[in-house]
Amino acid sequence: MCTSLSLGALDGSKFLARTMDFAFELNGRPTFLPEEYQWISSYDKKTYTTDYAIMGTGAKFGNNYMVADGFNEFGLSAAELYFSHAAKYETEPTEGDINVVAEEFLLWALGNNKSIAELQENIKQVHLIESDSGVMGENQPLHFIFSDATGATYILEPQGNGLVLQEDKIGVMTNTPDYNWHKTNLSNYLGTLTTNFGAKKFGDEEIIPLGQNGTFRLPGGYTAVDRFIRTAFIREATETPKDAKQAVNTILHILDSVTIPRGVNIKENGEASYTQYQTVLDLTNKIMYFVPYGNRTVYATKLSADLIKNQKEPREYSVTLNQEFETLN
Repeated sequence: MCTSLSLGALDGSKFLARTMDFAFELNGRPTFLPEEYQWISSYDKKTYTTDYAIMGTGAKFGNNYMVADGFNEFGLSAAELYFSHAAKYETEPTEGDINVVAEEFLLWALGNNKSIAELQENIKQVHLIESDSGVMGENQPLHFIFSDATGATYILEPQGNGLVLQEDKIGVMTNTPDYNWHKTNLSNYLGTLTTNFGAKKFGDEEIIPLGQNGTFRLPGGYTAVDRFIRTAFIREATETPKDAKQAVNTILHILDSVTIPRGVNIKENGEASYTQYQTVLDLTNKIMYFVPYGNRTVYATKLSADLIKNQKEPREYSVTLNQEFETLN
């Protein structure tokens, strides 16, 4: 479970955002990883070094800080989302290439690529390996969304044909089924409107609308299919924000339409899968906005030149997890 979208503002600023919907408590926090950060592959124990600094949602598992979403100093951003019953990885490593488990892929992608164009070229030497050696203790089915400082947005869905980037012209990604299925399914909702339709006669009786009715076709559940349709519709219909600050507010409103309260979606084992956090990544101004589940305060961390120059170790930023309020009287 998760929802992601890209968006731009009239001032030229570009964004990638997501909800992190999961049952396992990830304890993700805004995290800075410096240039030349070294991480150890869970699969083959090789040490890799990043070229570029990263700001993302991270947590330390074993030897490594892991990031589930974030951007680097050049504005390349990414998020990993669950892709259950669909992700197909390689079963054997390729000698001389980079072989990693899926949950470590973003460390390489954000740490060693400046743009979508560069990623498309460098990804040829990378292989995702089916393995239970990752931090979760079992193989994780994931797919990925990428966006860079130009606003170009692509997805990567490992389906047994290597790592192939596909342009995401809709600017939305959720979970299984795959992106092409969701794109085709949008045709079933072309009648969804932002405007209302009027009264209609049935026989000699005129039936008048009782209120706003144009969006009646929108699905209301929290399935990946429902969330994709809702996000695509609202993203397209929402007024384009004029600047970066307004864009953050706009994106959070869109994400709220697919944010899952704890207790609404229960897994077979009784655990609640819910939106543990929302992130909005400003790829132009290099600012990460983070909203935890328990506190609707919007936290901001900036990937500044000073931070990149002077912070040589990973840094995890604390956030308050209990709701705070601003008293007015």
